[in-house]
Amino acid sequence: MTADLARLQVLQRRLAARADVAPPAGWLTVRLGQHAIGVTSPEVGRFLAARQARCTVRDGVLQLAADGMDFRTRSALLAEIAQRLHEAGLLAGWRDEPLEVRPLGGGEALATIERAACRTLGIATSAVHMNAFTPQGALWVARRADHKAVDPGLWDNLVGGMVAAGETELQALAREAREEAGLDLAALALQRGGVVLERRPVPEGYLIERVQVFDTEIPAGVVPRNEDGEVAVIECWDAAAVVDEIERDGFTLEAALTTLDALLRRA
Repeated sequence: MTADLARLQVLQRRLAARADVAPPAGWLTVRLGQHAIGVTSPEVGRFLAARQARCTVRDGVLQLAADGMDFRTRSALLAEIAQRLHEAGLLAGWRDEPLEVRPLGGGEALATIERAACRTLGIATSAVHMNAFTPQGALWVARRADHKAVDPGLWDNLVGGMVAAGETELQALAREAREEAGLDLAALALQRGGVVLERRPVPEGYLIERVQVFDTEIPAGVVPRNEDGEVAVIECWDAAAVVDEIERDGFTLEAALTTLDALLRRA
């Protein structure tokens, strides 16, 4: 390990503080029936209250009336809301990728919603990231394509992505490993690491995300290759170079914290 422990700890504390920022004053709690599911801006709240009969704003809450609804009908309501936001230009793109909606304090899935609506409505998401080491302790890293809507051109873990509705963490990781690095997860030995938690304002709205960290070792002679076009380049760096780039803010925040989780466990 070439970066000393104190340096890693200071860097982790600095980045963790950036990843934990309360919503702006005056923002609204989003409630689906009796459950708080998100945080959104007053502008989004007013828009939905004016255009969706089941949406009202009162006392700092955007209430989505869901009395008598089951999982399917709650999902249909959220799909209609997401579509209205999309048509009004209030979403950053459209992914056709449903994610599960759970209470902010945790619990069973209540519904699904289009991924692009999650940050606009401050809905919590789950993700997986994998640190990929060489047998010598270097790290495979990937630079995000310039056309990416979020953090274009920044460095990232070799593998990372959202857990889609109906997926387990390992299923999501296997899918992302194949798409982003051309790797068969079943052929790799995995170590479960820590959990990175983020809650912070972002250009699209408010990000709340739980990232489960995994580590693996890529065998000598295996070269990861991107297959989905979302990665500009994949390179292999020694740990010291990765830490230097993290300090320069060259990595996405979640990738930086995910990498530091692994490096601190190895220090």
